[in-house]
Amino acid sequence: MTTELEPYYQEMGRLALEVASDDMEVLMIYAEIDTEGLSADLYYRADDPDVIHYRLVPPVLEAVIDAYWDAARQLDPKGEWQAMTYVIEEGAFRVVLRYPDEIDEYEDIAERRPAAVRAVLGEGVIDYSAPGL
Repeated sequence: MTTELEPYYQEMGRLALEVASDDMEVLMIYAEIDTEGLSADLYYRADDPDVIHYRLVPPVLEAVIDAYWDAARQLDPKGEWQAMTYVIEEGAFRVVLRYPDEIDEYEDIAERRPAAVRAVLGEGVIDYSAPGL
């Protein structure tokens, strides 16, 4: 992690926490960028370990993620990531980036996204009932 990118990490976390409920235990942003642009979603687990809450990523957070991708690419053109998992847990955050050569070109985002959610938040049922709250 470079100091040039630190403001992006902080702002992504701040904006993501504004979307999640106060009783959030683990939060994740999953984002992918491809020829069609950026796709990002937010998931979190709160008091019920069997339920994973889904929220739409607000446009301002999406803009920060896109700016982060661009800034990271400018720092290292070879380091252009395709998928990002940003996790907040126990007051700390971690970012896992996957690069194009690490992603199966025949695997669809509809397969990768649920696998990433399960890897971080477990096997709970995803509650899509209030995406815009």
